[in-house]
Amino acid sequence: MSINKIKSLTISLIISLVVVSCSAEIEEPLFPVVDDTNALPQPSPRELDQDLMIIWETYSYLAREFVGRNEMDKAKLAEGAVNGMFEALNDRHSGYIPPDRFNIDQTAFQGKFYGIGATVGQTKDGLRVLIVAPIAGSPAEEAGIKAGDIIMSVDGDDTEGWTVLDAVNRIRGQLGTNVTLTVQRIGESELIDVTIKRGEIKLPSVTSKMITDEEYAHIKVTSFTKETHAELLVALQEMESGGAKGIVVDLRENPGGLLMSVVDIISEFIPKNELILYELDGNGYRKNWLSKDLGNHQEIPMVILVNEFSASGSEVLAGALQDLDRAVVIGETTFGKGSVGIQRRLSNEGGIYYTVAKWFTPKGRVIEENGLEPDVVVKNKANETDDLQMMAAITQLDFQLK
Repeated sequence: MSINKIKSLTISLIISLVVVSCSAEIEEPLFPVVDDTNALPQPSPRELDQDLMIIWETYSYLAREFVGRNEMDKAKLAEGAVNGMFEALNDRHSGYIPPDRFNIDQTAFQGKFYGIGATVGQTKDGLRVLIVAPIAGSPAEEAGIKAGDIIMSVDGDDTEGWTVLDAVNRIRGQLGTNVTLTVQRIGESELIDVTIKRGEIKLPSVTSKMITDEEYAHIKVTSFTKETHAELLVALQEMESGGAKGIVVDLRENPGGLLMSVVDIISEFIPKNELILYELDGNGYRKNWLSKDLGNHQEIPMVILVNEFSASGSEVLAGALQDLDRAVVIGETTFGKGSVGIQRRLSNEGGIYYTVAKWFTPKGRVIEENGLEPDVVVKNKANETDDLQMMAAITQLDFQLK
C-alpha cells in the first residue's frame, strides 16, 4: 500500500487523538557555525562602497573635532558601528560577538561539553532568551529546568536584550561552579530561582527501547553530533535483533546539530542519490544535498514524532522523509529554524555570525519561520500522563503492518 494512502487512512483511524496545534511560540535554537579562517575581509577604507563612506567620514570628523576626542574609546566606536550594521539587517540569526565572549564552545557537536546541559533560544519578541530543551540527565534537567522556561536573569543580571550567544557565554562556566537562573514558567505567576551546578555534559544522542506490549522500537534522537549516526546504527541493530517490526523515531525537543550527521541518518532509510534538501544563498546559488550509498534500513516501517521544539536538523530529517513518502510524521508544527549560519573571526579577536543560505525540503518547502506541518496533528495535553503522540504512532504502525 502506498504511503499516501496510508497517510489518508491514518487520519481517520486516529482522529480521536487529534488536537489542532498552534505554530511554535519560540524562536532560534543555538546552531553550529563555521569559522573559516581562510576568508579575508575586503581592503578599505579607500575602496569603500560610496554608501558606506559615511562611516569613515563620521569617524574622521569625531577624531578631529569632537570635544572629547582625546578620551574616545576607538574599540567601542568600532564595536558600536558593527552592532549597528547587524541591527539594520534585522536578522535574528546574525550578530557581533565581543572578544571576551568569542570562545563559544562548539564541543556539544563532538558529543560532550561543559555547562548546565540546556539549549537556549530567542523569545519571539527578541527581548529574552528561553530554554528550548534541557538535555536528558543533565544538571539543568535534574535542577528542574523545563522546556519553554523564559530566562529573566542569570546570577541576578537582567537578560532583557540578550542574544542567544550572550546567554550561552554567561550560563556556561567552570566545571563544578554554580549558576542561578531566574525563570518565568508557563502556568506560574511567580518567578522561579533555579541554582544549577555546572558539569561535564556527555551527550549520547540516541537512546532506544522496546515499546511495552508492542513489537516496535522507540528510538529517541536528542541532537545530531559526530557520533549520532554510529549510535543510531547500534540502536537499529539491537532493536532488529530484538524482533522489532517497526520503529518510532522520536525527534521531539531535538534542537538540531551537525547537518552531515543528519544526511548520514536520512541515507540509512532511503536509496542513494535522492534529494534530501537544498539550500539557496544570497546570490541564488543552489546546493543540493543527496543521500549517500548507505540505505541499509529502507524497508522497516517507521513513524517520526515531532513537536514545537523540534528544530533545525530534526526539521531537515522529518521534512526529507515526509516529502519522499518514507515516513509518516506525527505531532505538532515544528520550530522553524532552517537557515545556514557561519562565523568569522575579526582582527580584534571578536567575531561575527550571520546567515548565508536557507534550507528547503525536497519538495521546496521553506523551513525558516514556517516550520513543518506533520501529516497527522496530535498535541499532548498539559498535565496529561498519556503520551497521545506515541499512541498515535503505535496506531500508525499497526495500520502499516496489517
